[in-house]
Amino acid sequence: MDRSHKVDISGLLAGSRQLMMVADEVSLEPFEGLVFPQPVAVKLELRQADRMLAVEGSVDAHVHGQCDGCLEDVELELHLDLDERLDPSHGRDVEPFGESNVLTGDRLDVADLAQQSVLSALPMGLRCSAECRGLCSICGSNRNTSECSCHSA
Repeated sequence: MDRSHKVDISGLLAGSRQLMMVADEVSLEPFEGLVFPQPVAVKLELRQADRMLAVEGSVDAHVHGQCDGCLEDVELELHLDLDERLDPSHGRDVEPFGESNVLTGDRLDVADLAQQSVLSALPMGLRCSAECRGLCSICGSNRNTSECSCHSA
């Protein structure tokens, strides 16, 4: 049974609490050939600031996929610093595709926040290195590990 990753922020929004600390681990589903073999670590400080929810903290993720050039396995560590201001009056129930769509009423969806943050920070394509020479377009040999005898134009 999955545990909930929704945090009740009603005390912050009502002003009865000044600070809320959140530490959670969230499993992310694979995305376009990329997998997240370990849960994503989320550490947040939540505050109310001028009728907004101030979210500061970090998200750490481990990503596994294939290099777009040579198809070798690639491991990527992502560390994201978060500094967001979310409007509780424009949450998911009001603007499903808005900036504050990780809020539903007085609940913050930590899993959705982590997923949106990680997916938006991923590179357009993974590369094993900036110097990746890719595969030979004629014989398919990995040009990083061996030279082929093809004479491509």
